Amino acid sequence: MRDIARDFQAMPLVAWMVWVVMAIIALPVMASPLEIHPETHSEVTGSETITLMSPSAEDDTTGDESAESDESAESDESAESDESAESTTIGSSTDNTTDSPPLVAQADSSDLAEPSDPFFFDENSVEPSGDGVLAPLSGPETLPDGTPGDGAELEDGPLTPPSLKLQTAAIQEGDEFSARARVYGHYFLESNVAVVGAVDLSTGDAFSDTRSTGVNISELYIVASPPELPGLRGAAGLIELSSFFDRNSFAKDSLTHFINPVFQTNPALAATQLESQPAALLQWRPIDEVILKTAVFSSGGFSDLDFDAVAAELGVNLGNLIVRGTYVSATDNGDRDGIPESFQINRNGVFGPREGDREVSYGINAEWFIPEINAGLFGRYGHHRNADLDISGDTYSFGVNFLDLLIDDDRFGIGYGRQLSNNDRRQGDRPDVLETFYDIRLAPNARAAISWQLRDEFSESVFGFRIRADWDLLELFD
Repeated sequence: MRDIARDFQAMPLVAWMVWVVMAIIALPVMASPLEIHPETHSEVTGSETITLMSPSAEDDTTGDESAESDESAESDESAESDESAESTTIGSSTDNTTDSPPLVAQADSSDLAEPSDPFFFDENSVEPSGDGVLAPLSGPETLPDGTPGDGAELEDGPLTPPSLKLQTAAIQEGDEFSARARVYGHYFLESNVAVVGAVDLSTGDAFSDTRSTGVNISELYIVASPPELPGLRGAAGLIELSSFFDRNSFAKDSLTHFINPVFQTNPALAATQLESQPAALLQWRPIDEVILKTAVFSSGGFSDLDFDAVAAELGVNLGNLIVRGTYVSATDNGDRDGIPESFQINRNGVFGPREGDREVSYGINAEWFIPEINAGLFGRYGHHRNADLDISGDTYSFGVNFLDLLIDDDRFGIGYGRQLSNNDRRQGDRPDVLETFYDIRLAPNARAAISWQLRDEFSESVFGFRIRADWDLLELFD
């Protein structure tokens, strides 16, 4: 107890603020009766559906994410994620007919975060949004019952009412504490034009889609779709790119899936500035089984605004199997987060990457849902190269999630991953991790999980705990 007290005394003011906010929010949540909504598992027809979403996540990101991002193989949550919203399918079927409105949103990656709504296809999301589940920026949003799917009928007004939600979360990972309060939402200016935004108050380093502590605007962009081309969407502004690229239903969000960042965004892509950036993004689905995404963005953010980077992704939906290939080219932004072994290289007294170095990354991401055992397999591989230093590194991860394993709406996962590294130059232990977690619902809008990690050739053992809650602020103050 004395150790715990010392940790709390050492927490900065921001951490105390986040804890106070979470305590105020959690009291009525935990006081409410525990209601576990029955799950409805629907079989996948091999088609990608479209869901309207709202700013990830976290959780679940998701969808995760998705945000998000992506996937509708089988439904694991009852009411997102993508998780703190309910997801209503309004998408297209395998015969290429579509009921989708002119502006439909991100992929419900089953557990991707909830910010960043209207812009994703549900690329066979394993779980439609469920109440209380969190996700990474870009999560799904529910359409009101009875909303017509025909875009022609929506020309005179917004597609959905405004959305404004609060997500609170805390992670204790060994002796490292992280917490975040996120407010996110969207507002439709027209039936095919919306504004999306997310603001974070955070402390600690556990949230890979919130890079700095304190108060940060994570997303603020406009998204639109031509009424005559419902399969094409575009967005411009401050976009959390990892919510749109490299989504996965089983390994994406730290509040739904694994805590270790190797299981979130592909480390090779993350090291190439795939994060919250000023960007312009296009997403096109020419047929039900294929989705294409491309973005141009500023590697240095707003501080050095220069659209010198590009990202592209091809996603293929083969029923219960989804495969995505991603390419990113950007310049180093000075964060010193490249290949660890690159810091062995001396260039005129400077070791490692320099700001402005050209970096290129490739990633492949696959997920396969097996309805017979209610489980999902995932795998990633990534390759990163610094062209100016002439050094490259590789990363990979794989694992499984089991849904509804012991009780309704629980999730158990185990995975192995290796961080970005150059095998030929590495001198210490392998930067690998074996992690297992178990996540349950505590209340309709609150979840908690425990995690255990073995790192660096199993030489370090780390126990973790997380808790999170979601609130619909418009309903709360209605």
